[in-house]
Amino acid sequence: MERMTGEPAKNAPRALRADAWRNHERIIAAATALLAEHPGASMEELTLATGLGRTTVYRHFHTREHLVAEVYRTSFAGARRVFADAGLDRCPAEELLARAVAAGLAAVDAYPVLINGPGLDISVGGRLNPDYTDCLDVLARAMGRAQEAGLLDPALPCRWLANSLLDDCAGVVLFAADLRACDREPLPLVLEAFRRAWGRRGGS
Repeated sequence: MERMTGEPAKNAPRALRADAWRNHERIIAAATALLAEHPGASMEELTLATGLGRTTVYRHFHTREHLVAEVYRTSFAGARRVFADAGLDRCPAEELLARAVAAGLAAVDAYPVLINGPGLDISVGGRLNPDYTDCLDVLARAMGRAQEAGLLDPALPCRWLANSLLDDCAGVVLFAADLRACDREPLPLVLEAFRRAWGRRGGS
């Protein structure tokens, strides 16, 4: 009998934690989607988008700033995983830029808030947001490899090149439907433009 009465009490907190985690993920997903379309969405609008009660949302995020910061932290971390999984540190040099562009497009497609800049607030106190810096690290190293291989202008900062590539990918994802209507696929378009702009003999 003691075992039977003890188990529900033991399992109840786990169920509650799982339910709370699902709500947390639901809030982040809804806020991510809304901020991608409306970067200035208010806390009320973000709360409505979740389909959850105001009390539930505020239990997880007390302010809009807190929620937006978590949306971007999650998106930057997710994008970093996309870049890490792309094999940019070990692929042949001739595949490097194409893989980097493909990873950039995949990251923006998976985390659409990156379209905004790529971020509402990539700077904190005049310095780059450390979450965004971490996000760019893998891509920046790939840009360095491309410079060593003679594919990109060696005089340009690697992190700046990584940010430029991500910006290009964001613009293409935003207008992907329009481009396909003109029979232009996003990946070769970004790759061609990036090489032309920042290749070793690229224009200004």
